[in-house]
Amino acid sequence: MLGSGNREGGGNAVPQVTKGLTLRFVLLTGMAIGLVGISALIQELQAASTAWIVGQSHWSRGQQRATFSLARYIESGNPANLADARAALAVPLGDLDARLAMEQENLDRERARQGLLRGHNTPADAERLILSFRYLGGMSYFRDAVQFWRRTDHGLLQLQQMADTAEAMHQAGGMPPEVRQAMLLHLQALDRSLQAHANAYSQSLLNTASIVRITTLIVGGLSVLLITVVAALLARRVRNDLIEKESRFRAAFYQATIGMLKLDVEGRIVEANQSAADMLGYRRDILIGMTLPELLVEGELVQSSNGAIDWPQQLRPAELRFRRADGSLLWGRSSGTLVQAPNRPTRVFAMIEDVSQNHALAREVEHQASHDPLTGLINRREIERRLEQALLNVRSHGGVHSLCYIDLDYFKLVNDGLGHAAGDQLLRSLSEYLVGAVRDGDWVGRMGGDEFALFLAHAGQEDARQVLQRVMRSLGQAGAVQGEGAPQVRCSVGVVEITADVADVNWLMSAADSACYAAKQAGRNRVHFYNETREALEERRREAERLARVSAAMAENRMLLFAQRIVWRDDPAFLHYEVLVRLRGRDGQLHSPGEFMPAVERYGMGMALDRHVLGLLFRHLQVCPGHVQRLGLCNVNVSAQSITEPSFLAYVSDLLERNRGLARKLCFEVTETAAISNLEQARSFVEAVKARGCRVALDDFGSGLSSFGYLRQLPADMLKIDGVFVRDMDMDPVSRATVRAITEIGRELHMTVVAEWVESDEVADQLQALGVDGLQGYAVERPMALEKMTQSALWAARGDAAQQNLR
Repeated sequence: MLGSGNREGGGNAVPQVTKGLTLRFVLLTGMAIGLVGISALIQELQAASTAWIVGQSHWSRGQQRATFSLARYIESGNPANLADARAALAVPLGDLDARLAMEQENLDRERARQGLLRGHNTPADAERLILSFRYLGGMSYFRDAVQFWRRTDHGLLQLQQMADTAEAMHQAGGMPPEVRQAMLLHLQALDRSLQAHANAYSQSLLNTASIVRITTLIVGGLSVLLITVVAALLARRVRNDLIEKESRFRAAFYQATIGMLKLDVEGRIVEANQSAADMLGYRRDILIGMTLPELLVEGELVQSSNGAIDWPQQLRPAELRFRRADGSLLWGRSSGTLVQAPNRPTRVFAMIEDVSQNHALAREVEHQASHDPLTGLINRREIERRLEQALLNVRSHGGVHSLCYIDLDYFKLVNDGLGHAAGDQLLRSLSEYLVGAVRDGDWVGRMGGDEFALFLAHAGQEDARQVLQRVMRSLGQAGAVQGEGAPQVRCSVGVVEITADVADVNWLMSAADSACYAAKQAGRNRVHFYNETREALEERRREAERLARVSAAMAENRMLLFAQRIVWRDDPAFLHYEVLVRLRGRDGQLHSPGEFMPAVERYGMGMALDRHVLGLLFRHLQVCPGHVQRLGLCNVNVSAQSITEPSFLAYVSDLLERNRGLARKLCFEVTETAAISNLEQARSFVEAVKARGCRVALDDFGSGLSSFGYLRQLPADMLKIDGVFVRDMDMDPVSRATVRAITEIGRELHMTVVAEWVESDEVADQLQALGVDGLQGYAVERPMALEKMTQSALWAARGDAAQQNLR
């Protein structure tokens, strides 16, 4: 360490290496090498002991899993359970085969290695197991363990035989109940026997491991003793080395490019290099003698309960704030260590690196990430973060705040008439005005475009109304657009209260946006307050919970695909069905789309669900090539949100490009209302998927019967009549006339017409009489799991049944 005191000894004199020292060094080196060899051998034995214990664990888990899966197979006959049982049984059987290979007079190393690998042992452990079995098998504990292992052979072979017998009986047509019960009882007894032997085997291995550990401790103690002797013999030489290294360290200390300080335990600086002096702005002679508290900003010094510096905490690597000589702030990355030596005072060495520029850059990046570059206001991301904090606050402490959604009226006229530079100037002026007009504790943010968010802290509706009236009365002061005829600044404001009843930030933003839209609809330049009953808020919360359940179900693969058959009048054997989605709860209960789709559509999650359903469908069909070959057409629904989003079309296009054989089997269903409200986007989607060989159906057709003109602009292939008209057409002449009109329109446009919600034979007969091409509903076939629909043996009998239904 650094110090100013005199050193004992002969300064830089180097002792001459004598012949005796050389011989002693060679002897110690040889002992160390031998000790290392013995330690390596002990470690290898310990590793082998651990490998035996791990291998026995794999053996035991494999046997238990095989027993469990075999029991399930005996009860259910499910081939998957049998496959799982055989796979699990392969683990202990692999160990059995390995042991037989190792017990041969001439070791079959490769057979033993492959058996151990089948027993889930790693390649390195397999080699250790072979060597230890071969050369240490005579040890008493190890020999006992192997005996217990051998006693499990008969039971494992019985498990294998029982699996073969159960498979043969299930394949032959089933297993009588009394035979099943007898096999299960036998299996339980066999499992208990195997577990007893396995426990005894495990205990023997643990005893062996204990011996290895004791040996390791003894060798470790000898190692410590020998190392102590070596340290004592070489102490003089080490001392000379330390003297030389101290000299080098002194040179490095003063020449280092980072700041280095040497302090006493009271925090007074006793040494400092020039870099530290330059960094802190002091002359070096002045810096020496100053204290650490004088250099650190208040709050950076860590003190113990008695007021002394807590050096273990203070010297941890951290970024601290230092005060320069001119009073400015310096961010320094600091670390240090305590140096204690016999008969010398404790010293502290600290290193300081200037990272002020890094902090400045980080602050700039953080500001840009949370602020709008044009106006300097916080951006949408920061707005949502602050609203989340406000919502947590009112839930914890009560109270009420208000969120105001401000949208400039006719802002497009400014951009189009006076240019975007004038529009930007108007936005900046309005931002400055809003910031200056609100109260302490309030804040303003820019949502994007000409939309702003104004947060009024601790303000209910009446308080918010008074603030907004004052703001809007003098809003003209914010007008930065000059010149005759320039439009005056006006805005529409939507206000929603932030209370403990609010579901989440998404709902809060949506409610404020809805209120702002209502203000515009009412004539603009006004304030509209969003008001909902407690029952409505509870329903919003329940919808948010449903949405969370859908997200969790997709993440946990609990969204299930069902299918419902569509029977064609002219070709009943034609395999055509619509894919439906169900949600399986964590309790196993199935939920229909009516329970969760309203929340999905309201909160804009339709595209995510569509992508998930398409992914499931494609993965399922990819593993059913025989079914795909027989498949005529498969309908799958897409939401209004999906058809308007280019990224969804890109996703679908990528799926179709990678699965071209499935494209001509698919028909995308788009609801009529979605197609009418997004005609251009719907036409782009339809043309894109049809170009890749798919078909398109207009679902729920008839709900938008105010105009049929759009049908000429949308090249669909199929019309699916809204089930509302189909369900009671046998009793309602208006519904029957509507179905007839849609059928004739479809025929004129050369579209296939399919009727949904066919729930009685009478309705089915009337639809066939009207010339409807396809029927779908409970009278034809109820929805079933897609896995059942795609069973290869299902359709031989189903084609005949469909023909009977249509006669």
